[in-house]
Amino acid sequence: MITEKNISKSLGRTIKSPIRIGNVSDLKMDVKSFLHFFQPFFEELKDDVYLVRGKQIAFLKEAFPEDATAIEKLHKPYFEGTRTIDALAYWIQQLDTNQKQEFDQLSTITRQRNISSFLIEIWDDQYFVERIVQQGFEQDVDDFRVWKRVFKQATREAVENELFFELLKKMAGLVKKIHPEVRKIQITSHFMRTISKEKVKGENAPEGVHEDGAQYIMSALVINRQNITGAESQIYEKTASDTNELIYKKVLQPGEFIFQADTGEEFTFGNDLWHYVTPIEPEDIKNPGIRDIIGFDMDILE
Repeated sequence: MITEKNISKSLGRTIKSPIRIGNVSDLKMDVKSFLHFFQPFFEELKDDVYLVRGKQIAFLKEAFPEDATAIEKLHKPYFEGTRTIDALAYWIQQLDTNQKQEFDQLSTITRQRNISSFLIEIWDDQYFVERIVQQGFEQDVDDFRVWKRVFKQATREAVENELFFELLKKMAGLVKKIHPEVRKIQITSHFMRTISKEKVKGENAPEGVHEDGAQYIMSALVINRQNITGAESQIYEKTASDTNELIYKKVLQPGEFIFQADTGEEFTFGNDLWHYVTPIEPEDIKNPGIRDIIGFDMDILE
C-alpha cells in the first residue's frame, strides 16, 4: 500500500497528512469475488439530477448576463427541487437553435448514485455496524454541495450484507490505526456511476479540485471501468500561498482505492490535502463509457 511516506520520498519533502493508496486485497479481501458481488448493484442507481441543474443555471446566466441576478435567485430552489424547470422557461424559450442544442447536451444525465450511512462502534477491538437513515445529504464545503441533496437510499441487498460490513470495518480500521483512541465513526457511502456518451464527457468532479467536508474519505474504490479513457485520480496539497500543488496521480483500476485525510487535517497533521478526478470519455463513441465507484465519507464521533 502506498502511503504519505512513499509520496514524501518521491517529492523530496514531508507530507504528514494520512494517505493510503491500495487494493481491496490489501484489506485482506478477495478482489475477484468482491467486484463480482458489487458490480450488479450499479444497474439499480437513480439519476443524479443536481449536476445537470447546476450546469443549466450556469449556462443561462452566461447566455443572459443582464438577467444573471434573477437567474441566480432561482439557483438554490431549483437545485434543491422546490422549483421545477418551468421556473427557467422564460429564458430557455429565448435560446437560439445552437444554444438550445448546447443546453440539451449539457442536460444529459452523466451521474447516477445512491447513498447509505452507518455508525461503527469499536469496543475491545471488536467492530459493530449499525445502519442509520439520513433524509438529506449536505457537505461542509464552500460551493453548491452545501445545499441539501436527497438521494435514493441503497438497497439492503447492496449494503446490509457480510461483505459490505467487512469493508466498513476495514475502513474504520484504517482510521483507528491513525487514531488509536477512536470509539465511534460515522461512515456515509456513495455508490456512483459516471456516464459519458459520444461528445458528452462524464464529470467525476464538476466542482474542480476540492475537499468533501469529512475528516477522512475514500474518494473512490473503483468497481468497474468500461469503454473509457480518463478518470485520473489526483491528490493535491494546498500550500501557504493558497495554490494547489499536485503531489500524486493514478488511474485507479477495479479493486483499487484512495483513502486520505480530507478536511481539517492541516491543523492536526500539517498538510492541507485536496483531490480531483479528471472527466471520462468513451474509447468507442458508438457506446457509452462507464465508471462505477463506491466513495466514502468518514467522521470520528468519539
